[in-house]
Amino acid sequence: MADLTDLTDLTEPAQPLPSLAARRAWLDTLKARQRDMLGELAQVAGIVPHSALSDDPQGQFARLAAFVDGTDLRAATDDARTWLLNRLGLYLAHYVMARHGGQLTVQDNPQQRFYLAFVVSGMDAPVPAGARLDPFTLAYDAIHALPRIPLGTLLATAEHALT
Repeated sequence: MADLTDLTDLTEPAQPLPSLAARRAWLDTLKARQRDMLGELAQVAGIVPHSALSDDPQGQFARLAAFVDGTDLRAATDDARTWLLNRLGLYLAHYVMARHGGQLTVQDNPQQRFYLAFVVSGMDAPVPAGARLDPFTLAYDAIHALPRIPLGTLLATAEHALT
């Protein structure tokens, strides 16, 4: 029987955090491709026209949530989950900004929560100044949580926490 007291050989080495400049560059790329990426997500989700997620994020939430919640992702590859995560995170950011204002930025203060994450910040009242919402974590939870958590529940909980 193996001695499990020393697991150092069995663990992955710690990955260094990406640089702030690298995160900002990746966010710029996501923002530049947002309309195309949301169109791709709409196409896969069967939402027509494909521009609907960009043009009417609030009006399309129920349809997209039904797709996400109803899709069995257990057999999906890591690449497929990453593809969905990037597009769903962008959509959720777009949705939150349509409802609450604000902008998608990189949280650049290492002393605060969500450091180096893409967050919606600068939202309108009644959301308190300084509040942040991480749409990509919501997307991650919608895709990876077991048991699955409905997208509407995740978003409602996050929005409730804002106010």
